[in-house]
Amino acid sequence: MTAVEMRDLFFILYDKITNLAAPGYTDDEISDFLNKAQLQFVKHRYNEKGNKYQEGFEETEKRRKDLAQLTRNLVAGISSDQTGVSPNGVFYDLPEGYMYTLREEATITSNDECIDGKRIYIKPITHDEYAINLLNPFKKPDHTVAWRLDYSNTAPVSGTATKRHELVTDGTYSVGTYHLRYLNMPANIDIAGGIASELDPSVHEEVVDAAVRIAAGITDPGSYQIKVIEEQQGE
Repeated sequence: MTAVEMRDLFFILYDKITNLAAPGYTDDEISDFLNKAQLQFVKHRYNEKGNKYQEGFEETEKRRKDLAQLTRNLVAGISSDQTGVSPNGVFYDLPEGYMYTLREEATITSNDECIDGKRIYIKPITHDEYAINLLNPFKKPDHTVAWRLDYSNTAPVSGTATKRHELVTDGTYSVGTYHLRYLNMPANIDIAGGIASELDPSVHEEVVDAAVRIAAGITDPGSYQIKVIEEQQGE
């Protein structure tokens, strides 16, 4: 569905809800509604068990297809800025648009030929878990798994915030290349510019439905509440 087709469907559904009595919206305003709806859609689909069928992100063919267009791969080297890194930790800068991690591994280097060059599992942990388990020999990272902490740092030169991951080892080996598969932020829909949604075409109508609900929430809160309930009961 093109951006213009999404706009036309928006008008049809919006007029149906408001009985042709509500004020119209410009292309820029509708683009804004569509982008808010699109982002909501992505978050809702990614959220495990976030629908009436209690299906996780990849539990059915449909749900795999819903966000397939946003799946990206990253093979990252070590960040040039290691300021503030934890002991035995390494920072990796994440790409602009990164949203959620789907899968991650790291290639390690070691003097031990048995594990040198091996790709190991990455375990996401919280900072509280890091503090609690750092000295626990049974829960520390080892040559089969490294910890991952989320981190955001303001670059000293540009002043812009960069999303980062910090990989932490037990110090007996080093992590080198970081292999990440992730969900990327969807590109903005722009009706005037002819930029359509990059989501799979099979979900475009669902995005328009959500955009109409957002618009109805502004002009007709009563109808909006009804539609919210309908959305929560839908997939």
